[in-house]
Amino acid sequence: MKTLRLLFALFVAITAVCGAETKIWVTPKGADSNSGSRLSPVASLPRAAELVRAARLAQPAEPVTVWLGAGTYPLLDGLAFGEADSGTAAAPVTWRGVDRDSVRIVGARPVSPSQLRPLKDPALLARLVPEARGKVLELDLAAAGIRHTDRFPDYQRDPADLCSLFFDGRRLPLSRWPNGEYGYTTMKRVLNSGSFKSNQPDGGVFEYREDRPARWQAALTDGGVWIRGFWRVPWVAETLRVGSIDPQAKTITFAISTSNGIGSKYSKLVDGTRIGDGKEGWFALNLLDEIDRPGEWAVDFKRRKLYLWPPAKPTAGRLLIADNAAPLLAFSGASHITFRDVTLGKQMGEGVTITDGASIQLAGCVLDGIVRRGVVIRGGTAHRVQSCDITETGLAAIDLLGGDRATLTPSRHEIVNNHLWRVALNAPVPALIAGLDVKTQQLVGARIAYNRIHDTTYSGVHFAGNDNVLENNELYRLGLDGGDLGGFYTTGGWTARGNVVRSNFIHHSENANAIYMDDGQSGLLVEDNLIYRAESGIFIGGGHDHIVRRNLIVDSKRAFHVDDRGIARKYIPTDSRLRGDLDSVPYTDSPWREKYPALVGILDTDTSTPKGNILSGNFAVGCPTLIRRSAQEESLNGFAFSDNLELADLAVFANPAALNFKATAGSGLPAISLERYGLQLDEFRRTIPARDMKLLQEGDTTRKTFDSQQDVEAYKRR
Repeated sequence: MKTLRLLFALFVAITAVCGAETKIWVTPKGADSNSGSRLSPVASLPRAAELVRAARLAQPAEPVTVWLGAGTYPLLDGLAFGEADSGTAAAPVTWRGVDRDSVRIVGARPVSPSQLRPLKDPALLARLVPEARGKVLELDLAAAGIRHTDRFPDYQRDPADLCSLFFDGRRLPLSRWPNGEYGYTTMKRVLNSGSFKSNQPDGGVFEYREDRPARWQAALTDGGVWIRGFWRVPWVAETLRVGSIDPQAKTITFAISTSNGIGSKYSKLVDGTRIGDGKEGWFALNLLDEIDRPGEWAVDFKRRKLYLWPPAKPTAGRLLIADNAAPLLAFSGASHITFRDVTLGKQMGEGVTITDGASIQLAGCVLDGIVRRGVVIRGGTAHRVQSCDITETGLAAIDLLGGDRATLTPSRHEIVNNHLWRVALNAPVPALIAGLDVKTQQLVGARIAYNRIHDTTYSGVHFAGNDNVLENNELYRLGLDGGDLGGFYTTGGWTARGNVVRSNFIHHSENANAIYMDDGQSGLLVEDNLIYRAESGIFIGGGHDHIVRRNLIVDSKRAFHVDDRGIARKYIPTDSRLRGDLDSVPYTDSPWREKYPALVGILDTDTSTPKGNILSGNFAVGCPTLIRRSAQEESLNGFAFSDNLELADLAVFANPAALNFKATAGSGLPAISLERYGLQLDEFRRTIPARDMKLLQEGDTTRKTFDSQQDVEAYKRR
């Protein structure tokens, strides 16, 4: 009661100064014992949150604005918001930075140069490459109070939680061999695929190419060696602990198996072993032995030490260590709160999580250096991410679910006008995930519009669910570290109806199918999209009832791909994936039966053979192949092509290499305005960054090129 009376007194003091709207002022130079007025600001976000709760309790009809002054606000355990922190539609709560570039909320703590000591252990020095000796420093993690230093598990798909280092705002790379963000070597030959069962002790065996692994024998017995690779398919990367290394035979044996063994899925199976194709990429990580350039670091799990070759003198910059597994901002059951004009980052866990509640808005913010996901939305109504810049994330930039599929109640979530680039750097996952996290694909009635997504390891947008609209986005330079992917990619089942992909611009992604309906996915409307330089423009993988119209596909290997993979893969009612999807919704009841009548009698048809796909009024220019028909003759009746225009010569456009798609008079091609795609000026975005045309014209997006037809051919037709 004493605390409550004090908070109420502070609130009265604030409102006396501010009038009808409550304003609370925060600056790192303030003091939490202050009142929170402009002349007496508090110092921390948790203290400001206490004042917000007091203000909402005392005057629930008044809006509250928390003004954050320039400076850095550390949240080493995150900040949680619930119902007591909420506003209303008429009286919202707003947390606002005075300038997003100068207001920084971080999940990292500084490392003093005095905490770094020269590495002197003779045995450890002997493991360093010669050029690193005398340059690598040591940090005692236990003494520094760093928590996330646990030994890696024997098997992991996504990277494990591990503290991370930042120097002058830049995330430093964990040691890696071969070097480079996309540095890989390959298996020379697979000798044993392993057990084909995950988490089993009989791991695979392969012959390696270079002599480098012979250097890791000491590490093997002194803490462990882990390597990460695309062991079977180019869209799944897994990290495995090494059991043994034989330098004479040049073999590596894993201590544990992968989920499906090692060796390319598309290579021969000989005596229970996939022999591999010699292209399966892998690299070693977190080895003291491979710290061979400034900026690299590794954690010694046994000694709880961190070893770093500083990128500069420790006194020449600010070194931070991120050790916070909790989200920086976590909204749970909260409503009508806006965070705007701030920078969030330098964070080991998620950036922002929003669970249930209503109308949480993240606007005009920067998320930079989030080791896991940038923004995660689970449930709730009308949450919005608008005009944010999200970059340097380890996993997806944004991951959202919401709405109710049983009743087709829309989530009304919006992801609008965001710039997402250099994301999903630690795993081949999509930049933006919209409804693919759970079996029932629980995303209904969301809008994803006017976003720019580029320079990402895997797909641009994965989506599923119902009645979602994806429009006016710009995607490019996708698939930089993965294969079999899409600019817009959807898979999962027959029930994902009502989704629309329209008026988007997908370009410079030769390793991607621009719009990819995989594995029987059905019922998508694809219209008025511009596609330039992709693997395939529109790719339909065995599904039903797609409408594809008025799309312009330019200078791609093929404009359309259609197949009947469901015959070989038995996309029939006994298929557990497809039947599970069907049974997860009341497809024979209202409102489903009225909205999606084609589903009502689906089990009375041959579901393995495509049907009801209409491709009409599309345009293909400069594509070597108009339509690849990877299907039996009778299956092609399920694809109706009409009124599609094909032109061979790119000269019909003014200058497509410069993204000028103005067509010559009389060509019959639609008028194109690039201003309709991607980022727009609004209240929160005052400037639009220019595209890097030199990188677009000269950059390589084929380093992991993979034709998805290869996966179709992996299954024999009946």
